[in-house]
Amino acid sequence: MDSYLDIAHKVLRASRRPMSARGILNAAYRAHIVPEHLRGKTQHKTLQARLSEDILHHRSSSLFYRTEPGLFFLCELISDPNIPEKFKEVFPARRRTRDLQNENALGISRDFLRRWREGADGWDLVEMLADAERHEAVRYLPQSGDAEYATLWTFSLVRRNDEMLSYRVGRYRDDREAFANKRTIGFPGAVTVSDRSLFSQDDYGATENALRVLLLDLDLSSQSFLNEKLKKPSPLFTFEAEGDDGVTVLLVVLEWTCPDWFEPTTRKLSLNDPCWLDLSVQPNNIDDFEPWSKTTLRRIVSRELAKE
Repeated sequence: MDSYLDIAHKVLRASRRPMSARGILNAAYRAHIVPEHLRGKTQHKTLQARLSEDILHHRSSSLFYRTEPGLFFLCELISDPNIPEKFKEVFPARRRTRDLQNENALGISRDFLRRWREGADGWDLVEMLADAERHEAVRYLPQSGDAEYATLWTFSLVRRNDEMLSYRVGRYRDDREAFANKRTIGFPGAVTVSDRSLFSQDDYGATENALRVLLLDLDLSSQSFLNEKLKKPSPLFTFEAEGDDGVTVLLVVLEWTCPDWFEPTTRKLSLNDPCWLDLSVQPNNIDDFEPWSKTTLRRIVSRELAKE
């Protein structure tokens, strides 16, 4: 086991509770078990990457598992009767894009969308959903879907000042021909019946869905932010796009401003070839991006240029 994992193993065995990478390192420093060659300002990022990589590659043989995004615990303590049951629940690995549709998805009538597109000046999400409710044009769909309804998807962007996070889509994550091995700027999620709550009535839980998808795919949790306020992504615009197997979906593009300390995980994990794009110019390699990102990038760059 390497030094980082050895430190995590010692701290988690002593604490007997799940901890974040930052929390593990803080405890390790207090216990004076961090070697001099490992010291630095961003070692918690390296530790989190090492833990995530170990879980990803070793699966059931890993010494560690997640109890929720960004929180790690020891497999050897699962059988300990003195450990609370809530600490023994293994958080699932990241899901493929196709698997996001397993729950009853929110659907909008295609007839309604045609009328809305022709008569509305914009695609304000809350206004559109309210109008769809009045026309009885919104409902949750069976898992088999409904050809008369377009499912509602979120497509969340991660922004850092004037840059947008981009990464390459692995074939395991999305094996559609137009998406696999292409670059993307978004994290997709199908809005389902479980997303809507008392605190997210107006948008049917779309922003809740977007935040959940971001935290999952970026390997973060609310505890990763310490005393910082965890803000939800903000809706930018909505458009119809080709979804799975050529079926049109309604895509809600949202933007999340990441904290200053955030850096994407390495190519060894779920995000392949991550990089930051300058929003002041359209990428020269626009055809290297999947279709949803192409449309989104054109709109984002046009918006940025209009501000100048």
